[in-house]
Amino acid sequence: MSPSTPRTSKRRIKKVGLPAGSLVYTGEQTPGKTEVTLIDYDEQTFEERQIQAVEQCIPYREKPTATWINVDRVSDPALIGHLGECFGLHRLVAEDILNVVQRPKVEDYGDYL
Repeated sequence: MSPSTPRTSKRRIKKVGLPAGSLVYTGEQTPGKTEVTLIDYDEQTFEERQIQAVEQCIPYREKPTATWINVDRVSDPALIGHLGECFGLHRLVAEDILNVVQRPKVEDYGDYL
C-alpha cells in the first residue's frame, strides 16, 4: 500500500451510503444467541431477570426505579431497534449501540443515559 492509498475498514464499508440512523451491526458475527437481562432497582428492591421478548420490558418504562437493560452479543439490529422503540431511544442511539468499532461512550439525554 502506498502512502497515498486510503485505508478502509471492512466494518465501516457495511454502512457506506446508508442514511444516518441505519441499524447495521458493524462487528464480527459471534456464535451464540443474543441474551437480554433486565435489572431493575431502587433503595429497597432489586430484580434481575432474563428477557425472552422485548415486550417483557414495557412494564418497567413507567416505574420510578432505575432500569438497566444488558444485551450480550449485541449483533441483532432488529432486537436493538425494537428495544429502542420500546423505550423511546433516539434512532442514532440505537445506531451507536450496534457500532462496535467506535470507543465506548456515555451520553446524557436527560431522561436516559
